[in-house]
Amino acid sequence: PDRAPSATAVASAEMGLRRLILLLASSQCLAFSTPSHALGPRLSLPHLSFLNSRFPVSPCTRPYPSTSMQLKPSFGDDLTRRGTLTLGAALGIGLLGQKAGSMGFGSTAESDRLLMPSEQNMIALFKETTQSVVFISTFAEAGAGRSFSLDAEQMETGTGSGIVWDNKGHIVTNYHLIRSASSAQVSVVGKDGVSRVFTAKLTGIDPDKDIAVLEIDAPDVRLKPAPLGPSKGLEVGQMALAIGNPFGLDHTLTTGVISGLGRSMKATTGRTIRNLIQTDAAINPGNSGGALLDSRGRLIGMNTAIYSPSGTSAGIGFAIPSDTIKAVVERLIKYGATVRPVLGITYMEGAQARMLGLPGGVLVLSVPPGSPAAEA
Repeated sequence: PDRAPSATAVASAEMGLRRLILLLASSQCLAFSTPSHALGPRLSLPHLSFLNSRFPVSPCTRPYPSTSMQLKPSFGDDLTRRGTLTLGAALGIGLLGQKAGSMGFGSTAESDRLLMPSEQNMIALFKETTQSVVFISTFAEAGAGRSFSLDAEQMETGTGSGIVWDNKGHIVTNYHLIRSASSAQVSVVGKDGVSRVFTAKLTGIDPDKDIAVLEIDAPDVRLKPAPLGPSKGLEVGQMALAIGNPFGLDHTLTTGVISGLGRSMKATTGRTIRNLIQTDAAINPGNSGGALLDSRGRLIGMNTAIYSPSGTSAGIGFAIPSDTIKAVVERLIKYGATVRPVLGITYMEGAQARMLGLPGGVLVLSVPPGSPAAEA
C-alpha cells in the first residue's frame, strides 16, 4: 500500500516550491527593469516647469527589454522541460495559496494588525483631506478670448488640480492652468463620496502670484473646504504631503518633507513670486493647483512648479505658501482682481545714479499721464 509522505519530505518539497516561486517572481521583476543605456542622454541644466498636464495618461508598458539576463532561444526538449516547470510552479502556487488561505492571510483584521501606527495615521489623514482637492479640466475653442463660455464646440487642453476654499463653491488653483482656457470643468467629490462635474465661472485672477479663483454652483453638494494652516513658522525637515491629479490620475498622494523655504521663481508675467516652499514630495504635470499639507492635514501651500531637466518630478517642487494664498484669494473674491499701490513714475536705477555722481535720492525720469503722481 502507498504510504503518506513523511513530514520531512513535505517540508522539503514546500521549501523547494517557495524557492521556485521566489525565483520566478524575481525574474518577472527583472523583466520590467530599464537598462541604464536605454535612458539616453540627460540634460545638464534643469529648468522650471509648471505642472498642468497637457497629455493623456498612457498605459504602463514595457518599452525596453531586460538586459539583466541573456537567454538563448530554446526548442524541443528544453521547451518541454520549461512547460513541466511552469505546470509544477502553478500547482505549487495553488497548494501554497490554499495553505495561506487556511492560515487567514489577507483578512482585514490581519491587515490592520500589520500596519504601523504611522501608516494608519497617514491613511486616515488622506481619507479626511482628499475630498478638499478637485480635478480641473480646461477647454479652448478657435479664437477664444478670456471669457469662460460653452457656446461653441470645445477641445480639452489640459488637466490640473484645485482646492475647495469654502462652502460657497470657490475653488483655488493656479493662474497658469486656466490662462489660455475659454472654459473649465471641475470634478468634485462631496462629503457623501459621490463625484460630480460642474462648469466653473471665473471669479478673479492674480497672474503675478499665479493664483486664480473659480466658482461652481453646487448647492446640493456638501463641499469640504481644506483646513487652512499657517505657512509662517514652517521648518525645513517637517513632513509634507501633496495631493493632486498628476497626468490625470485623480487624488494621488505623495509624501516627503519641506526641503527649503524662502525660494523664488518667475511667474508667467515675468514678475518674481517670493517665499515659496520647496518640497521633495513627488509632484508632476497635473499637480498644478493641488494641496500641500502638513502632518495634521492642514493646507500650507499650493503646488505650482517643479525644477527638472525632464519636465517630471526630480525631487524639487515649489508651492505657494498658504499665507500668500489667503491674502490674495480674499481680495479676488471681493474685488475680482488684486490692486497694488503704484506711484506712477519712472525713475533712474541706483547704479545709474551713482555713475552720474549723484549722492542719493531718486531721479525721476517721467510721469505718465493719468498716473497717481500726475494727478497728485
